[in-house]
Amino acid sequence: MSKRKNDSRNDPAYIREQGQREIQAKKGRKVSFSISMHISTQGQTFKEWDDLGLAAPLLTRMQFVGQYSVQEAFQNQYIKQYTKVDWPPDSGFTCPKHLPNKVWSVMHVTNHSKEVVVGFIEDDIFFVVFLDKDHVFWPSPKKNT
Repeated sequence: MSKRKNDSRNDPAYIREQGQREIQAKKGRKVSFSISMHISTQGQTFKEWDDLGLAAPLLTRMQFVGQYSVQEAFQNQYIKQYTKVDWPPDSGFTCPKHLPNKVWSVMHVTNHSKEVVVGFIEDDIFFVVFLDKDHVFWPSPKKNT
């Protein structure tokens, strides 16, 4: 019985010739979400959003946005950050005194929905502070259609 010259099935794994895979770049941190800062006395509660059918779309959106880094989420405008003012001038909400000097961010529940989640980002974590079904955190002028 002859053994083929190039038969590597019996060679130990460390002797086998290695493939030509490129070294993969380190994966960056992705957006995570925390509801530990949610304030239910302004905006709505999670129960209200569930009753309105908004909880499932919110979770789906969080799952989608969670695939991206914070920078990618900003670039693709999945999350919008308000950096020019400390607090929106005509906001329907009052700035929480225990959360001063935050750079506030919003994430729409769907691409062009009125409903937004309001919070801030620290260490790649989006902290949800308000659920805003009526977009009163930072009201925008109505568009003429």
